[in-house]
Amino acid sequence: MYCVQCGVELQKGVERCPLCGLRVWHPELKESPEAAPYPRYTEGERVRHGGLLFIISFLFAIPLLVCLLIDLNMNGAVDWSGYVCFGVLTAYVLVCLPLWFSKPNPVIFFPLDMAALLGLSLYISQKTGGSWFLPFAFPVGGALLLILEAQIVLLRYAVRGRRHRVLYILGGGFMACGGLCVLIEFLDHVAFGLPMLWWSLYPLSVLFLVGLMLVVIGLCPPLRESLHKRFFI
Repeated sequence: MYCVQCGVELQKGVERCPLCGLRVWHPELKESPEAAPYPRYTEGERVRHGGLLFIISFLFAIPLLVCLLIDLNMNGAVDWSGYVCFGVLTAYVLVCLPLWFSKPNPVIFFPLDMAALLGLSLYISQKTGGSWFLPFAFPVGGALLLILEAQIVLLRYAVRGRRHRVLYILGGGFMACGGLCVLIEFLDHVAFGLPMLWWSLYPLSVLFLVGLMLVVIGLCPPLRESLHKRFFI
């Protein structure tokens, strides 16, 4: 065996050339671990946010309790503090409640959010003596919940790797939102006595055409491929 650099004959088992000092490679010898130029990546423990969420929950509870105590001390009953309490609870459901879960499911949490908003609307309607919740807020909120929940469920479970189905779902969602505009104008007429000006036909026509365009793109593979090549969509 000879040194590849200076050509000196080497004895068996030698680690370096006695002349030039070049290290001799032996397949049977194990290399000693050397310090890496940067620390090796190791997956750390998952950070738990329970303590932070507990502090945030406590901060949400402070204005709620303070307003209740002030209202009870001044008026002897729950008067204006009810608005604050329902508003704080609604904000907590919308913002903080999903953070308690590592992977919050929008199929479950979106109806909870809508229920919190409808509950706040019902309380305001009852406290102000209004009669607009059942004839207006409840059907509009229910229709909006059905449309968006259907979109969420279909996008989450019905796509299954077929991206063109997203176009069908979004197209149907746009058309349904156009119908929701007509429903809102009709309920305005029924609940508040506003005249039917048929302004809802304008957003209905625009949203219907947009939805129809998405459905047509989804049905036509060459058109989808052309749009993908030109606009990367």
